[in-house]
Amino acid sequence: MVNRHTVRRALSHLQAKGLVESTQGRGSFVRRPSLQFHIRKRTRFGEFARHAEATHRHDTLSLDVQPAEPAVARALGIHLGDPVVVLERLGYVNDLPVGIGLHHFSHERLPQFPDVYPKYGSITKALLELGIPDYVRVQTRIVSRLPTPRESELLSLPRHVPLLITQSINHDGLDRPLEYGDARMASDRVEIVIEPEAS
Repeated sequence: MVNRHTVRRALSHLQAKGLVESTQGRGSFVRRPSLQFHIRKRTRFGEFARHAEATHRHDTLSLDVQPAEPAVARALGIHLGDPVVVLERLGYVNDLPVGIGLHHFSHERLPQFPDVYPKYGSITKALLELGIPDYVRVQTRIVSRLPTPRESELLSLPRHVPLLITQSINHDGLDRPLEYGDARMASDRVEIVIEPEAS
């Protein structure tokens, strides 16, 4: 039997070290280690995992063509309702689900993307085969909200833990809009680090 005061003191010590998170009415939980997601001119999931010296993989959740919603149409410079290729993936680092990514491309510009992507399982390699050797991040917007039931299930994330969401726009080497991305990441597993490019 352990004295209640000793338990409280131990929990306070672990909380001060960032190892335990305590919430009134819910109890105390062990915090998962945070992985740093670096936002740079060229932001790639694989690079993020390598920086953490971790293994990584993606599971494709869906790959289809949908009408462009307002935010997607604006980002890609197309008309509302124009067809866009939408790729949804679940990203893992060290076999832990960390984020759900939605990637949007103009179907008129990249009609072969749904056929090419499954060969590689890599956006960068698929774009390279389709004649786009490079792309860069021109805008990132960061928001937060609570997960939906589906997001909570996919990420094994409690419903009270918020998502960190990056809404990004990538351009090709000719500065033309290429991709609109929406990455929903578990805030108890990821830290977002914005880094200026070296001059």
